[in-house]
Amino acid sequence: VIALSKLDSIKQNKNWQQGRSKQYHTELTDVIREYIERTFEIPCMEMTSEEIISQLNHLRFESKTAYTCLQQILKLADLVKFAKWEAAPDEHELSLYNAYLFVNETKIEEQKNTEELNEQNESDK
Repeated sequence: VIALSKLDSIKQNKNWQQGRSKQYHTELTDVIREYIERTFEIPCMEMTSEEIISQLNHLRFESKTAYTCLQQILKLADLVKFAKWEAAPDEHELSLYNAYLFVNETKIEEQKNTEELNEQNESDK
């Protein structure tokens, strides 16, 4: 929920449309990195993109879509941030779309089981 909310904020700010593509990709990858830390418990804020992809290699088999999205996001961000790559507008849009897709494909739904709900209902009485 936090990651999706932050992605919504990035979408509204439209930094890449205002000539701030480096800032846009930095914010986007920071959201993804924070999400990965919380979801997969991998301390990736100081990791390189290749190290993150390597740590999440299991996704290639569990969710190829999520893995491919992550690769695209991180590789384009590296090009924009470090190689001063001028990404096309559709590439910026694709990164944002893939960020949403990555989060939605890998999020862990927290569900209370029936027993916990029953206990909660009993304590509410």
